[in-house]
Amino acid sequence: MELFDPAGHLTDGALLALAHEEVPDELARLEMAEHLAYCDQCLQRYTDLLTKTPLLTPAHSCRESLWRRVRARTLRLLTSRYATAAAAVALALTVLWGSAAVPLPKRPSLPEVPQRLQSWPQRWSDSLDGALSRFNDMFDDLGGTVLRSAQGGNP
Repeated sequence: MELFDPAGHLTDGALLALAHEEVPDELARLEMAEHLAYCDQCLQRYTDLLTKTPLLTPAHSCRESLWRRVRARTLRLLTSRYATAAAAVALALTVLWGSAAVPLPKRPSLPEVPQRLQSWPQRWSDSLDGALSRFNDMFDDLGGTVLRSAQGGNP
């Protein structure tokens, strides 16, 4: 039995023998297996020979469930990486502004400086509190989305 044609590909007879498990010896089987491992054309011919029916398509796509898992994992990674940094910043700001152990020098009241410039530390602190509050709300909303999707609800 001729295993290979002059172009170096498996012959139809060799593929039929392999499909019907009628290869004469182990050496021929190993040569055919090695050739099928790297030759896509012969592998396609062998696959077509094995199945005469078209391949089945899945009932539903797994794309959405995979994207849901990727988004949940990304959220976990972001929170684990940046939550520690955010907590450290919040702690440092709390210690800096809220601690009585660190006395801050009293600033003199300057009549020529407008009131708007004198109150900038309080406005800055208020805006920082608002930003951190929105940041926490964002993570609370994302966490609720992940929990609902993990429980089977719509995200």
